[in-house]
Amino acid sequence: MEEAVKSETTADTKPAKSVDTLFEERAAESDNEAFAEVRHSLFLRAVILSALILVGLFFLSPDSKVRTVSVHGTDYLSGSYVQKISGISIGDAFYLQFPTAVAARIERDPMIEEAEVQLRRDNIIEITVQEKQPIGYRYDEEVPTVLFTDGTVCDLTSDYMSLLSRVPFITGFNEENATHLLTSGFQEIDPKVIERMAEVIQYPLSYDDEAIEIRMRDGGIFFGNYFSLALLNEYETIRPMITSDDMCIYADNSSSVLASRACPWDEVEIVLEYWTDEEGNYIYNKWGDRAVRHYYQDNNGNYYLDDNGNRILIPIDEYGSDVKDPDFLNHFFEGWYKNGVMEEPVEEEEEIAETEEGEDTEDASEDAEPVTEEQG
Repeated sequence: MEEAVKSETTADTKPAKSVDTLFEERAAESDNEAFAEVRHSLFLRAVILSALILVGLFFLSPDSKVRTVSVHGTDYLSGSYVQKISGISIGDAFYLQFPTAVAARIERDPMIEEAEVQLRRDNIIEITVQEKQPIGYRYDEEVPTVLFTDGTVCDLTSDYMSLLSRVPFITGFNEENATHLLTSGFQEIDPKVIERMAEVIQYPLSYDDEAIEIRMRDGGIFFGNYFSLALLNEYETIRPMITSDDMCIYADNSSSVLASRACPWDEVEIVLEYWTDEEGNYIYNKWGDRAVRHYYQDNNGNYYLDDNGNRILIPIDEYGSDVKDPDFLNHFFEGWYKNGVMEEPVEEEEEIAETEEGEDTEDASEDAEPVTEEQG
């Protein structure tokens, strides 16, 4: 009994935990819980930080840099110029070059039609471009510009100065429609032929207000229209047609036939005569043009003349077209054109008959005996 009382007394007399101790224990428990909650987050942050450090170290290493920029498809432009407008330099971060964005930067240049960019092995960036085809340069309001086959125009900057030795100088064609027709016509010409041109000039002729004069670098001169320019692709073949410095090559209106003759400035001016009716009004042909009076000529251009020394005129029909005598030479030498118009002479048999009749009468009078009166 005493022992039980003693044990109970001892238990009752054991000192209790202080308030500070309780707060410390609770704070420790709270810290442990908070650490447990953020431990996973801290681990992820550590992993991400480590990855960033590795990536940073990689991008600082030479293996992450652009080693080579390879440019293909250039003709008028240089590879270094294309690389410059691409915005890529050797040593730039290779994997930060986005092909679509780089191609868009290149295509902003007025001479680039299309660009393709690809990332290759060994940190090589390959750029393939398609240039626009220039047809020449000219001055628009005293500003030098380059004209392309698609009708676009850009300023002639120092970056394009190399073009001057490879495309012709263009004079005229300032109207929008004329420029459109010229660029459309040049689409049919081989670029190598364009490079042989020195100058393209708007040069109206008497029979074609929209004629084009093209001076070649070797001295040849071609006259045609917007629709005959493709014939210049055969320039090597037609060049021998120019036998002297005062000869030019002409394409006819059908755009299929070429001829060589004197250049316009050396041609003798021809004054045309036109048909008129009795009231003095012009007569027009079926094409609505004034009917021109033509005269018979030989192969050398000499005119046939009547007995009065006048040129023999070729008549026309109701449509204003020439009506030539199919047997003119024979008729001319037979005397059918003595008066300038075709007239069939009197047949020789009738003339002979009349002559013989006259002779018979004369002979009869000579043979008859004279009649005398008898004297009574």
